[in-house]
Amino acid sequence: MSSEPLTRPKHKTVAVLLHHPISNRTGEVITTAVTNMDIHDISRSCRTYEIDHYYLVTPIIEQKELVDRILAHWQLPRSQEWHPDRFEALSRVQLLPSFEAVRSDLEGRYPGLGLEIAMPDARPIPNQQTYAETRDRWLNEAKTGVKVLIFGTGWGVAPEFHSQVNTFLAPIYGPLGKEGYNHLSVRSAVAIILDRLFGLSR
Repeated sequence: MSSEPLTRPKHKTVAVLLHHPISNRTGEVITTAVTNMDIHDISRSCRTYEIDHYYLVTPIIEQKELVDRILAHWQLPRSQEWHPDRFEALSRVQLLPSFEAVRSDLEGRYPGLGLEIAMPDARPIPNQQTYAETRDRWLNEAKTGVKVLIFGTGWGVAPEFHSQVNTFLAPIYGPLGKEGYNHLSVRSAVAIILDRLFGLSR
């Protein structure tokens, strides 16, 4: 067995879960609710794949207060003692009121580095890239900027947000392809996408 120390991947990547602006089933722009599972499950996936930071985005004050209470609990010394893995994952979570606030925070975290905004969509839309080609390109660009992965809730990120996206990623299909069932939870989709982009198995 190799005795070489483990090193963090060279990629600089953050994940963003948008709760606004989101489309509902009729195409109206809405704000969805943050769930406890959004916080815990996605933060654990982000920690597993060495994602630097995980942002939740909602403008609703009551939702911020809820998230703050949850995160405060996991910042307690006894939480760190009893659940160190969960404590570590949740230490990367932050809630902000808008994607503009996320951009501002990233400029402070990574001064001088450009952002590539990448967003998967369950719907086929023009110019979507495969995960294999995106993974290979990002490996070659590991030191050139910050990759920002956008995930949506509800019936998907509202089209008004699309102008901010640089790279659209392809839908996740099961064995029946686009004709099969295509309604994964966002938590499952995040885990699959992170594995395709950053996992050791290809």
